[in-house]
Amino acid sequence: MALVNYGHFTSMRVDRGRVRGLARHLERLDRDARVVFGLGIAEDLVRAEIRRAIEGSTQPVYARANVFGPKFDPRVPEAEVEPDVVVTIGDLPPDDAPPLRVRTAGYQRDLPQVKHVGTFGLFYQRRIARKAGFDDALFVNPDGQVCEGSTWNICFLDGDKVVWPSAPVLPGIAMGLIQSGMNRSGLDYEVRPVAMSELSGFRAAFATNALSPVRPISVIDEVEYEVDEKAAARLRRSHDLTPEERV
Repeated sequence: MALVNYGHFTSMRVDRGRVRGLARHLERLDRDARVVFGLGIAEDLVRAEIRRAIEGSTQPVYARANVFGPKFDPRVPEAEVEPDVVVTIGDLPPDDAPPLRVRTAGYQRDLPQVKHVGTFGLFYQRRIARKAGFDDALFVNPDGQVCEGSTWNICFLDGDKVVWPSAPVLPGIAMGLIQSGMNRSGLDYEVRPVAMSELSGFRAAFATNALSPVRPISVIDEVEYEVDEKAAARLRRSHDLTPEERV
């Protein structure tokens, strides 16, 4: 993967050998492997590599499972290749990070439904946003529809209703867990197109990803949002309704 930038991955929070949404991460890796390499990847192999990587860890860690094709040949990309996996670990972001201030950018990830390693564009957009005084970038597609952040999904509060953009995005693990929890709790939400022109009409916004499940967004461009901690807590409770699973 270092020589040929072709592969995919998933990132997860591991606490004492347990992962919330582990089944979703494993399903993602197998599904994406079939798209990228034509063959799936064994769950037992992924679990074993995660256990190996976290051995000896006493604190919660960030684990990234990287799937690559040892025999992938860019001259014959249509060939089916048996995928392999390597897992690395690192420090988690702080739980008390302040609300995000983000800037919109005209950008859409290639093959957005796959968490692939083609990350140059999204991190370059983050770089531009940070040089302009923001924390991160929020992507808007060529049709003017809000999509996703650089490494996170986004939802909005329209009154008290949660709204998720329906534009093509990476189906994030945290987003899926929150929506599942809301369904189980009977909480209402909507998935629909969100135009950039609508941003000033929402009262709050939140970034979601597997490492920081819910983080308020206080600014998008010139639009300022209420930091609604009660709404953030409801989203976190929905996320946490799915129990952790042992690796």
